Amino acid sequence: MWAFIFKRLLTLVPLLFGVSLLISLLMYLSPGDFLTQARASKDIAPEFIEQTERQLGLVDSEGNPTRWFVQYGHWLANVSPLKYGPWVGESEKGIYLGRPYFGESWTYKIEVFDLLMQRVPATFILSLTSILFAWSIAIPLGVLAAIYKDSIFDKVSAFFAYAALSIPEFFLAILAVYFAAVTGLFPEGGRSSVESEFLPQGLQLLDYAYHLILPTIVLGLGGIAGTMRIMRANFIDCVRAEYVTSARAKGMRERVIMFVHVLRNAINPLITSLGYAFASLLSGALLVENVMNYPGLGQLIFDALISEDQFVVMAGILVGVTMLVFGNLLADLLLGWVDPRIRLESNKKADSGRNSKYGYIVFGFLFGLIGLEILMEIFAPTALGYVVGILQWLGLIIVGCIALACIGMMGYLMVILVKRLLVPIFKRFSGACAFVVLFLLYCLAGFAPFISPYSVSEQNLKSPYHPPSSISFSQGHFQVDLMERKQVGVAEYQNNGKQVPLKFFVKTEPYKMLGFIPMSTALFGLDTDDPSDRIYLFGSDATGRDIFSRLLHGSQISLSIGLIGISITLVLGFIIGALAGYFGGWVDFVGMRFVELLMSIPGLYLLLALRSAFSRPELSPVQVYTIIVVILSMIGWAGTARIIRGMTLSLRKRPFVLAAESFGVPVWKILLRHILPNLASYLLVAATLSIPGYILAEAALSFLGLGISEPSASWGLMLRQSQGNMIVFFMNFWWMLLPGVAIFITVVAYNILGDVLRDIVDPKMKL
Repeated sequence: MWAFIFKRLLTLVPLLFGVSLLISLLMYLSPGDFLTQARASKDIAPEFIEQTERQLGLVDSEGNPTRWFVQYGHWLANVSPLKYGPWVGESEKGIYLGRPYFGESWTYKIEVFDLLMQRVPATFILSLTSILFAWSIAIPLGVLAAIYKDSIFDKVSAFFAYAALSIPEFFLAILAVYFAAVTGLFPEGGRSSVESEFLPQGLQLLDYAYHLILPTIVLGLGGIAGTMRIMRANFIDCVRAEYVTSARAKGMRERVIMFVHVLRNAINPLITSLGYAFASLLSGALLVENVMNYPGLGQLIFDALISEDQFVVMAGILVGVTMLVFGNLLADLLLGWVDPRIRLESNKKADSGRNSKYGYIVFGFLFGLIGLEILMEIFAPTALGYVVGILQWLGLIIVGCIALACIGMMGYLMVILVKRLLVPIFKRFSGACAFVVLFLLYCLAGFAPFISPYSVSEQNLKSPYHPPSSISFSQGHFQVDLMERKQVGVAEYQNNGKQVPLKFFVKTEPYKMLGFIPMSTALFGLDTDDPSDRIYLFGSDATGRDIFSRLLHGSQISLSIGLIGISITLVLGFIIGALAGYFGGWVDFVGMRFVELLMSIPGLYLLLALRSAFSRPELSPVQVYTIIVVILSMIGWAGTARIIRGMTLSLRKRPFVLAAESFGVPVWKILLRHILPNLASYLLVAATLSIPGYILAEAALSFLGLGISEPSASWGLMLRQSQGNMIVFFMNFWWMLLPGVAIFITVVAYNILGDVLRDIVDPKMKL
C-alpha cells in the first residue's frame, strides 16, 4: 500500500508542472497584468513599479519585457522548496529545504502562501461538509428508492432529483440569502459573526458551524440528487447479480443480503468518484462563495482573475489540483478498504515497456518543440513571426474544417433522432412532455424578434420595476390596464384607470428574422400613440426594459450556446477518442495524457482562466459569444473523448471492423461508416445530458460578469441584476427571478429527455 501511495504522490509532480505551465501561459496571454492599474495611478512612483517588475522577472536588466517562459522559470525557481543560500545560523552557502515562495499578492499586500493558508481551510471544510451532507442523505434515499422500485416514494424521489439537478447553484444561493434575510433563522453570509473573535473558543466553533449551514446545504443539494440516482441504479444492478441469487437460495436473511453484500458493492462507484466530487465542489464553491460572501478559495481565485493577480491565480489553482489528486488517492484507499478484492498495487501490463518508450519519444518531441520555440524567440524573432503567421493560417483552416464537421455531426444526430428514436420518445409520457417543452422553447428563441413587443435594450426610465401588466377581455378586445407610480423615486405602482387595446401584428422597427429574413412586424403591441404606454407581460427591470422581451432574446444565447458547444465537443471528442482507441500506442498515450491534464483542473477555474485570457474590451457581443462557445467546448470534450476511446477499444476487434480492414478500407472510412454508427446512440444521449452543463456554465459566466455583457441579454446576465439589487427581493419584485425559472425548466426538460433516451438505447440503464 505504501508503494502505491508513493507512486501516486510522484504523479503529482508532473501534473502540477503541466497545470502551472498552462495557467502561466493563459495569464500571459490575458491583456495587461496586475501592475496595469498601478502604472496608471499617479500615487505610485514609477521607480517602485520598475523595482517590482525586476523582482518578479517581468522585465530584464535593461527594462525590456521578458518572455512568458522566463517569467514562468522565475516563478518556478521561487516555488521550489529547494533553496540555495546560507543555512540558518551559518555563513556557508548550500542547498537546503525552505518555505515555498508563491510570490506576493499585489491586491492583498501579503505573501500568497499566507493568503492561501487563510482561505484554503474554509473551502476544504465547506467541500467536506457538503460531501458528508449529500452522502448521508443520498445513500439511504437511493437504497430505499431501489428497494421500493416503481413506488410512490421512488417517483417522488426521482422528481426531486430532476429538480435539484436543474437549479443553478448560484440561483439557489440567491434564494438561500433571501430566505435568511426574511426569516432571520440563518446568517445571510460570511464565515463568522463580527463579535466571534471576542467569544470563547467553543462558541467560536459553534458560530463557524452556524454560518456553514446554508452554504453546505446549497452546495450539497445537487450532490444529493446525483448521488441518489447513481446509488439507486447501482443497487438495482447489484440486486440482479448471481451472488444475490445464491445467497437467497442458501436461506440468508434479506436484510443481511441487502445491507451487507449488495450495499458494499453498490457503493464502490461512489467511492471511486470521490476525487472528482471534490473537483466539482471546488467549482461550485466559487459561485456559492460569491453570492453568500463566504471567504474561501473560490472567491479568492475569482477576485485574483479580475484584478490580474497572477501569482494568486496560479497558486490557488495548484491547490485545487492538489486537493483533486488527494481526493482520488483517498477514494482508491477507501475502495480497497471497502472491497478487499481490489488490490491497490496494479500488475504491470505486457505493453508497459512499449508505452513507456512511446512516452519518452512523445515527451522528448514536445520538449524539443518548446526548446526550439525558445531558441527562435532569442536568436531569430523575425523567423518566428513568419512561423506564427503560418500557424495562424493553419489554425483558420482547421477551425473551418471543425465547423463543417460540427454541422455534419449535428445533422447526422438529428437524422438518427427523427428516424430511430422519435417514435419511442413519444411512447413515453415524460419523454413526450420534455421534447415538446424543448421544441417550444427553441421555437420561441428562433422567433424572438417577432414575438417580443420590444427590442432587447429598449428602456423606459419612467417605469422601473414595473409589475406584470393586467390583461382583461372587454368590448370584443383584449384590454391592458395601465399603471403609474404612486410617487417619484418609489417603485410602487397603482392602476390609473386607463385601458389600451391590445393589437396583434403591429408595426415595429426593422429586424431580421433568423438572421436573414427582413421584417418589421411584431406579434402584438399596444394600440396607442403614446410611447410611454407599454405592456409588460413579465414586468420590467431597473431601467424599464421589458423582462419578457429580454427573456426571449436571452434564450437565443442561452439555448443556442449548448447546441453549438456540444457539437464542437462531440467532434473533438470523437476525433481524439476514436483515434486513440483505434490506433492505441503513442496516439493513445499522448491523447489520454492531455485529457487527464484537462480533467485534473477544476472545470470552472479553467473556464475562468481561459475567459480572462481572451478578455478584450474591444470585442463585440458576437465575438464574446464565439469565445465562450469555444472555451466551453474545449473544456467539455475531454470526458467525452475518454468515453469514446473506451467504446472504440471494444469495437476495434469486432468482426465487421476486421472484415473492413481485410478488404483494405481506409481508416477514415472505417471510423465514419463502422465506428461512428455504433456510437451514434451514445453520442445523442451524451448530447442531451451534457447540454444542460453548457447552459449552466454560460449562465455562471454571465452571472460572474465574464460572459455576455450589456446591452445584450442572457439568462445568467439577467440573474446578475437580481444579485446586484437585493431590494428586488425585499420589495417583492419576484419577476426578476424568472430567468432562473427559465433555466430550471430547460435543464429539467433536457435531463428528462436524456434519461428517456438512455432507457431506450440501453434498457439495462433504466432507473
